[in-house]
Amino acid sequence: MIKKISMGCLGLLLLPAVIGLSTLVYHGLVDLQMQPETSHQLYSFLVGGLIWVFIFFVVTRPVRSYIFAHEMSHLLAAWMTGVKGGQLRVSREGGSVEVEKSTLWIALAPYMIPFYSLLLLALHALAQLWWDPELWRPFLPFALGITSAFHFTFTLYTLSVTQSDITPYGRIGAYSLIICVNLSGLCLALFFINTHPAHADLTLFLQHQKQSYLFFARKLTELYFYIKNAIIQG
Repeated sequence: MIKKISMGCLGLLLLPAVIGLSTLVYHGLVDLQMQPETSHQLYSFLVGGLIWVFIFFVVTRPVRSYIFAHEMSHLLAAWMTGVKGGQLRVSREGGSVEVEKSTLWIALAPYMIPFYSLLLLALHALAQLWWDPELWRPFLPFALGITSAFHFTFTLYTLSVTQSDITPYGRIGAYSLIICVNLSGLCLALFFINTHPAHADLTLFLQHQKQSYLFFARKLTELYFYIKNAIIQG
C-alpha cells in the first residue's frame, strides 16, 4: 500500500512534466519538418511507423517477437543495475526471466525501452566499423519508424489489460513514469537530429517544464482558495 501511495504521488508530480515533454516533442517535430535537410528523415520515419501500424491492426501481430523483447528488456535492466539475471523463457503464450530481485526499473523496463530500436542502432554502430554507413543511412529512419511503432503499439496494447509488472506500483505512478521516459527518449532523439545548437534545445526544454509546473501551481492555488472560501461561506 505504501508503495502504491508513493508511486501515486510521484505520478501526480510527473503530470506537468508529461505536458512539458509533449509540448517539446511537438515543437521538435515541427522544427524537423521545417528544415529541408531533416524533413525527409522525419517523413521516412513516419512512413515506417504507419506501415507498422497497418501491419499491427490489419495483417498480424508478432506476439512471440514482442514477448522476447519484453523479457530481454527485464534482463537488460537487471544487468544495467547490477542485478543478476538467469534463464529466459519465451513462447507465444507468454514468457519469463529469472532475476535476483525486482525493482521499479526492472519491472517497468519493457514499457520504457524500445528494445528493437536500440538493437538496430547498436547494429548500425557496429556495421560502421567495417562498411560505409552511407550504404544504409537513408533507410535507417524508415527502419527506426517501424521499430519505434512496434514498441509503442505493443506497449499500449499490453497496458490496456492488467499487468503483473504494474500492479505492485499502481497505474497512476507507473503510467506517468512510463510516459515520461518514452517522451524523454523522443526528445533525446530529436536533440540529436535537429541541426540547431544543443543548448537551445536544453533552454527550450527547461522553459516548457517551468511553464508546466507554474501552470499547475497556479491552478492548485486557485483550487485551494476556492475550497477555503466555500468552507468559510458555508
